[in-house]
Amino acid sequence: MGPPRPTVVLIAAVARNGVIGAGGGMPWHIPADLRRFKRLTIGHPMVMGRKTFDAMGLLPGRRSIVVTRDPNWHPPGVQVADSLDTAISLAVQGADPPVVMVVGGGQIYAQAMDRADRLEITHLELAAGGDTVFPAIDPAVWVQTDREEQDGYAFVTYERRAPVADLHELLSRMRPQLLDGEFVFCTVPTGSSVPNGLSPVVTVREVEGQTLVVPVDAAAAAGLSGAFPCRQITLRVPSALAAVGLTAAVATGLARDGIACNVVAGFHHDHLFVPTADAERAMAALEALSHTVA
Repeated sequence: MGPPRPTVVLIAAVARNGVIGAGGGMPWHIPADLRRFKRLTIGHPMVMGRKTFDAMGLLPGRRSIVVTRDPNWHPPGVQVADSLDTAISLAVQGADPPVVMVVGGGQIYAQAMDRADRLEITHLELAAGGDTVFPAIDPAVWVQTDREEQDGYAFVTYERRAPVADLHELLSRMRPQLLDGEFVFCTVPTGSSVPNGLSPVVTVREVEGQTLVVPVDAAAAAGLSGAFPCRQITLRVPSALAAVGLTAAVATGLARDGIACNVVAGFHHDHLFVPTADAERAMAALEALSHTVA
């Protein structure tokens, strides 16, 4: 058996307009929020980006794991990771129970949102100026389980909603989201390595080699030939891993409209890859399918 799956917690103070930072720091100072941050993070490993570490520094009683692309950056007392996945793997080592606190900044929060099990948010009533925002908290995915009102702010805990297994409910609740960018399917033969710097959105290992789904421009820069130029649609419904029928129902619904579809089932969501020219039609077909069973 591998290491236990960690509980991933995102903790942040968020203004009414979603702002969490300005110029590398926070545009407010709330002592009670800092005390809560310490209480919730003490004894747990913290994952963060480099700018957040620069602003925060080393904090006692907590391991700092910093995600950075700079292989030469190794400050004393800090563990360094080249990706969020690597950072979480490092955080789990020696953690009992394995609770990982993700503490910023904006890009790290965005990458970790789909992996999070709990959100600990200080909601501020003010609308602050800033250059960094927290990802939207989708009420279809997150439910408030605790709220403590303060003067001008509130401490709120969100838990991820329980995954759904019933096909009818899955179809009625799926919230398709068309992501930015165009992708292609590429292959790297067995015995060859994935080009340095390439970050596939999907990797499938097969006997013949690895199938990668990568941005069109990244494939071209890496010298990889691609097929099936496509857009990515994420079904933002908390689907149970044991759910049966969602991908088949979706693929069948798109096929009725003559739209090809490659489906990748993820831990939290299903991801569809449809021809670029058919992306908007696919979104309309999915919306219609959702309303048909609602």
